[in-house]
Amino acid sequence: MKVVKYDEKRGAVRLRVEDVDDLWVIKNVIQEGDVVIARTLRDIKIDGEGKRRKPMVLAVKVKNVYFQPFASRLRVHGVIVDAPEGYGLRGSHHTLNIDVGTEFEIIKERWHESQLRRLKKAVSRWVKALLVAADFDEVSMAVMYRQGLKYVLDASLPGINEFEPDSIERVAERVAKLVADAAGREGVEVIVIGSPAVLREEIARKLKELLGKGGVRIHVDSVSQGGRAGVEELVRRDSVKNLLAEAAAVDAEETMNEFMRLLSMKPGLVAAGLEEVKLAVKANAVKKMLVLEELLTSELGEEVEELITEAEKRGAVVRIVPSNSPTAPKLKALNGVIALLRYWLDLSMLKGGEDSE
Repeated sequence: MKVVKYDEKRGAVRLRVEDVDDLWVIKNVIQEGDVVIARTLRDIKIDGEGKRRKPMVLAVKVKNVYFQPFASRLRVHGVIVDAPEGYGLRGSHHTLNIDVGTEFEIIKERWHESQLRRLKKAVSRWVKALLVAADFDEVSMAVMYRQGLKYVLDASLPGINEFEPDSIERVAERVAKLVADAAGREGVEVIVIGSPAVLREEIARKLKELLGKGGVRIHVDSVSQGGRAGVEELVRRDSVKNLLAEAAAVDAEETMNEFMRLLSMKPGLVAAGLEEVKLAVKANAVKKMLVLEELLTSELGEEVEELITEAEKRGAVVRIVPSNSPTAPKLKALNGVIALLRYWLDLSMLKGGEDSE
């Protein structure tokens, strides 16, 4: 993403979309009531010619935002508040399509610092990685984006036969071809292969033969099984964490695991739910916070953005958890917000203190 211009007086940010992950970030920044200005196509009536589709720049006051994970288009629906004169378009409904390559403007009555920070962070280039988990019976592959894992393949494998000494090589060759196809199709820069030792080394060797010196880095690690369970296991491995330290899915999973461990052993070092996390932020106790992305565009959106801004001001690390990530169901069960604390906090006493005021 490129932040083309920030006009603080107008409350306007001009952006250029450079990849599909940018659309996910933007989707979580645009709120109902914002104004989005973009070039679009609109059917208009022209005397003597009937209806014609004409390119023009429209300003739309947002009512809804539609986005499918990993899609290449964001749809912004609302009411036209500014348009070229002479067509009578103001007050009509319109949907703007924001695609990769689109340059457009978002105007807000008030920008939260957390929103601006997310846009600026998205400017940094993202390393696109393909995660592969294979055993002798199945293989799954997923591309790691900022917004989470996009599975691109689930396939069965022929297995091995102890009476056929070349059967391991056949499985490895089959997997290597599938990986090479997926890597070329998805345009990845890094491939991480997770598999039992004897198989992963053979897959990596054959893959290097297929890819040649194309600049794609190949890493190997061990997982206990193939398939999607193996991919999720791979996400937790140090090799992937080190490669993709900024990936929301990787960091969120690690934070959630730490939260669950502390919850059972040292519950005073964690907070869950909006009320508890607010109290912890106010006490300057939050070290790291996870927020489910759905909350940003819910009725609690403004309240949640204020909480994120305040937490970041006080030095907390805040991660937005994509709704399709492995961590999301666990986070949703905890009311969408959790925090790891810097020091022990008796939240029940703080709640009691607020109730007595």
